[in-house]
Amino acid sequence: FADASIFVAEPPSISCATHGLVSRLFAMTAEWPATKEKVAVALNRLAEADGGDTLERKDLLSLLTRLGLEEQVASTCLDAVMGTEQRIKTAVFLQEVFKNGPHPGLTPSGLGVDPLNNIVMLTDSYKVTHHWQYPPGTTKIYSYFESRGGAFEEVCFFGMQYFLKKYMVGPVVTMAKIAQAEEYFKIHFSHPVWGYDEKLFNRATWEHIVNVHGGRLPVSIRAVPEGTVLPYKNVLFTMENTDDKCFWLTNYLESLLVQIWYPTTVCTQSREQKKIITKFLKQTGTPEVIDQGLHLFKLHDFGFRGVSSVESAAIGGAGHLVNFLGTDNMVALMCAKEFYGEPASGFSIPASEHSTITSWGREGECDAMRNMLTKYPKGAVACVSDSYDIYQACEKYWGTELKSLIEARDGFVVVRPDSGKLPDIVLEVLDKLAGKFGTSQTPTGHKLLPPCIRVIQGDGIDINSLEMILNVMMEAGWAADNLAFGSGGALLQKLHRDTQKCAFKCSNAMVNGASVDVVKDPITDPGKKSKKGRLTLKCEDGKWTTVTEGKGDPAKDRLVEVFRDGKLLVDDGFADIRKRSNCEEAPVTKVSTDCGLPGDVFNNIVMLTDSYKVTHHLQYPPGTTKVYSYFECRGGAYEEVCFFGLQYFLQRYMVGNTVTQAKIDEAESYFKIHFSHPVWGYDEQLFKRDAWMHILNKHGGKLPVEVKAVPEGTVAPYKNVLFTMENTDDECFWLTNYLETLLVQLWYPTTVCTQSREQKKIITKYLKDTGTPEVVENGLHLFKLHDFGFRGVSSVESAATGGAAHLVNFLGTDTMAALLCIKEYYNDSMGGFSIPASEHSTMTSWGREHEVDAMRNMLTQYPKGIVACVSDSYDIFVACEQYWGTELKDMILNRDGILVVRPDSGELPKIVLDVLEKLAGKFGTSNTPTGHKLLPPQIRVIQGDGIDINTLEMILKTMTAAGWAADNLAFGSGGALLQKLHRDTQKCAFKCSYVVVNGEGVDVVKDPITDPGKKSKKGRLSLEKNADGTWSTITEGKGDPAKDQLVRIFLNGDLTVDEKFQTIRDRSNVGL
Repeated sequence: FADASIFVAEPPSISCATHGLVSRLFAMTAEWPATKEKVAVALNRLAEADGGDTLERKDLLSLLTRLGLEEQVASTCLDAVMGTEQRIKTAVFLQEVFKNGPHPGLTPSGLGVDPLNNIVMLTDSYKVTHHWQYPPGTTKIYSYFESRGGAFEEVCFFGMQYFLKKYMVGPVVTMAKIAQAEEYFKIHFSHPVWGYDEKLFNRATWEHIVNVHGGRLPVSIRAVPEGTVLPYKNVLFTMENTDDKCFWLTNYLESLLVQIWYPTTVCTQSREQKKIITKFLKQTGTPEVIDQGLHLFKLHDFGFRGVSSVESAAIGGAGHLVNFLGTDNMVALMCAKEFYGEPASGFSIPASEHSTITSWGREGECDAMRNMLTKYPKGAVACVSDSYDIYQACEKYWGTELKSLIEARDGFVVVRPDSGKLPDIVLEVLDKLAGKFGTSQTPTGHKLLPPCIRVIQGDGIDINSLEMILNVMMEAGWAADNLAFGSGGALLQKLHRDTQKCAFKCSNAMVNGASVDVVKDPITDPGKKSKKGRLTLKCEDGKWTTVTEGKGDPAKDRLVEVFRDGKLLVDDGFADIRKRSNCEEAPVTKVSTDCGLPGDVFNNIVMLTDSYKVTHHLQYPPGTTKVYSYFECRGGAYEEVCFFGLQYFLQRYMVGNTVTQAKIDEAESYFKIHFSHPVWGYDEQLFKRDAWMHILNKHGGKLPVEVKAVPEGTVAPYKNVLFTMENTDDECFWLTNYLETLLVQLWYPTTVCTQSREQKKIITKYLKDTGTPEVVENGLHLFKLHDFGFRGVSSVESAATGGAAHLVNFLGTDTMAALLCIKEYYNDSMGGFSIPASEHSTMTSWGREHEVDAMRNMLTQYPKGIVACVSDSYDIFVACEQYWGTELKDMILNRDGILVVRPDSGELPKIVLDVLEKLAGKFGTSNTPTGHKLLPPQIRVIQGDGIDINTLEMILKTMTAAGWAADNLAFGSGGALLQKLHRDTQKCAFKCSYVVVNGEGVDVVKDPITDPGKKSKKGRLSLEKNADGTWSTITEGKGDPAKDQLVRIFLNGDLTVDEKFQTIRDRSNVGL
């Protein structure tokens, strides 16, 4: 290794695992591109020199120190991975060397590590206990995923390849990950009275996966090829274990893979919008737009800031790009390239935003618009035009003062209104422009603006408003080609698992050598009846059919094996997926590789922005040296806002030397394609490479900005400033709003935290009103709303931040990613707790006639403590009266603990009252001091189906009226807790309020006449808490710095406040 000659030879084939480590290690060095192959060669030859696939500790320590790690840090890393062992398998080292242990001075962004990626923990935590719940002698569990119905009859399947490559391909299970998981589970399942049951975590079988399978997951997945369009209610993929000892693994992986609902639903809805746009383009006389492929730019992805995480933006944005070519979502391009091999999946144009227009001042708006035409003398360019008066902008500025420039320009201007009533504002803008530029007629007699000018509507666009606008335009005589759409939250966030009713169910098991067909068939909801037996999918004469009960012909099965025993077996290109989405045939690309992409692939700060912001350095007034902006909730559903999540975003994406030569190079390679045009080419001035190199060279890659924020957990009324940001280097004035896209995603954890806190207030009220205030006093109310949301949220990252936000207010969760988030980013070893609990697969695998045996098994396997059991697989009323209330009654009453009965279907609130009444008829009740009925302490109920803040309150209100104490019931909430929220729930926005131009401070304001509610705050801001407890945002720099509640959190790449999670919880409790 010391011989430098090994760096000279042509490198041999580099293993993907080696490449993964090198990518992570050298993300923090300027020499990364030139060095990674050399180090890969060195690692491979280190192993080969010893004639095997293992590495010696002393060689690894030498390597890490030579590469710039301090010896103590390197040794700590090796200790975490190797323990006392002196040799380690190369693959294990490569997967784990930077995963565990402290790394002083190094950040996740520098290491390229995804701290949330531990497959042992990427599940609902109650599944950890399921290996005890299947029938004795179980050796195989076979399950499937489908869209059981939903908003759209056709489903376009997408996203499987991402999840496999990111989380499942290769040796993803290691001893270090097992140890990390066990450390969490031992606390997570502990109880102050009943302690921790050592048998809950199946450590031995996880170690079996490492020792027998090299850490590769022994499951087989068969799926419909991605991009395939087929009717809902058909199987989309199946999964089964390939090792008899790992029968429990199939449904352990459910929580992660059910998240495929998200990219599939985005892709499906995007495709439906494509159909609508195509129809109106044809009906209004411009079919040539479709013939030329220009319809693929008619729905532009504005969704990065409005989605719940970077990861969700990536996979959701990629789902949209299956159908369209227009996007500002850079991480979607990274996803398409890294996981689907497509280097050029989406495109954009230079475009302004309110900050680049309002920074010129109201009187300089026309100059700002003229600057857009001057800076970009050719090609398409878009300009937001409603900062003050959209009608004046259309008639006086675009239509008069700048008209000749527009008409003479080699390209076209796209005018963007961003407020106003729909569809009126679109028609009004079209009419104003037509009055100045004139129109021609299409063959169908519809009006068309001249080719030099068009309109884009991005505000308020969802699939319904899109169709409404196009229909109204057509009726008013306007051709659809006058208009393009932008869509953000509605495209990528305002969707949920129930949009297409996505579900994963067990349909076959092998028990004692016999194949058992399994079915769920609840009498309280026939629509939830599952498919039975082994499944195949056939397509004959264009008709798709799922064949059940093992009766299908394997030769006709359209499901393809895509994964087996840790290996990816299909690696489709994006172009083939797009073909299938257009109902064209495309063969699957068969491979056999264990090369995954487990690292923090999307963490390049240069690309974590809306791509049009890349062009903004040319749009601010000449002489600009500072841009100061702020974030607030402009209104929303809840008057009180609980701020949370900033520390996560700063630590993961912004702290440390986040800008590197490699990241700049990578970004530029994307932007050169992304902003290219077949006619107008690529404008080299768009990407300001020299400015990023300035940050690297002058600041060591640290971001020269200051962030001041209200401390996390603070509860303040909406319409107040929550954080501000400004550049600290005059040359980086453009950086403030470049970072907006990423940090506006704070809307998500803040909104989850806010709504969760509101539900806590409701639950607390009813516990007191119905006579059990001691539940609140003892802190047991913190277990009354349990997080069921992992599978129903849009990504692992969203589950982590949203789940952590919920835990600011409660202690009950099954979302392990939330606990990882809290420990990694908020310094708390345990943020939440759970209990053993069943699911339908562990009950139905016993068969209908043995359901009571499955229930008895739950009581037997867990003889003490709290245990929950889903009880509606067939007949919830038989379960309550005959099984729990009769056959198992004595076991329950004599047990040292609590049984929690879970209905999972039925009409709300009726099903809750029905279950309480059935149990009361068998177990009896007592009365609280307020006269409300309370079941014996050995039995309670949890309602998880259909729970949101409204149904939660409705149920508690109905229970109270019916004489039931609130303490009989706990709630579980999934999609409604973590997914059915959006940026408009609290109207979150980030706006520029102050700039320095030519040495002069200028207060900036946005004030659109078409929506006074969008008027922004003006000048430098401070947040003051008054003597009476009220809060005030002081504008125009008039605040008293001594009273300012905003605290410096981040300065020039360094975190200046590092909060403990418990401190945040304490703040959130103020006023409760």
